[in-house]
Amino acid sequence: MSIYALVLAGGQSKRMGGEDKGLVEWHGKALVDHVIERIRPQLDYIAISANRNLERYSERSPHVFSDARQWQHLGPLAALCTAANDLQLAKADWLLIVSCDIPKLPRNLVACFLEAARRSPLCNAFYVQTPEQQHYSVMFIRPQILQSAVPYLYAGMRTIRGWLQQQRARAVAFDADADFDNYNTPQDLEKALP
Repeated sequence: MSIYALVLAGGQSKRMGGEDKGLVEWHGKALVDHVIERIRPQLDYIAISANRNLERYSERSPHVFSDARQWQHLGPLAALCTAANDLQLAKADWLLIVSCDIPKLPRNLVACFLEAARRSPLCNAFYVQTPEQQHYSVMFIRPQILQSAVPYLYAGMRTIRGWLQQQRARAVAFDADADFDNYNTPQDLEKALP
């Protein structure tokens, strides 16, 4: 079974003062490097969606792409729509999708998703649920369902949550909210412990 990852690093990072959030340093490393370090041992291949600093992201993965022109500035669904036509990602049995600003992802993330998939073999999409909230930006999907993001976005809908609901995605329970903290502002980074 092949498991790939897509790291979303294409946002405008307005709350981070416009800095490229994935490349912002936290405890001596770029946020995206923390994410990659956590997930790399759990899967076979990593692609990165980024809309600037492509050269710097290509130091982390040879597979870096920007949002297609027609979907630029439409949020994370733009990356999913662009990925829908990516032949390399289509080869995966499962695709882990995570944001570049969640540096403490659990080291058993994929194992937990795979166990959920084994228990629900007809389900094509899963996302994280912690005691305090849902984390729709951490999902585990069959790559084939990415095509459905295109008409969803063209219809004017923008939320990953709504798209996952259309896919009848199931929540997978994780105990630690802190493992899924995302850092959107310089203040978030200052307060966060490694």
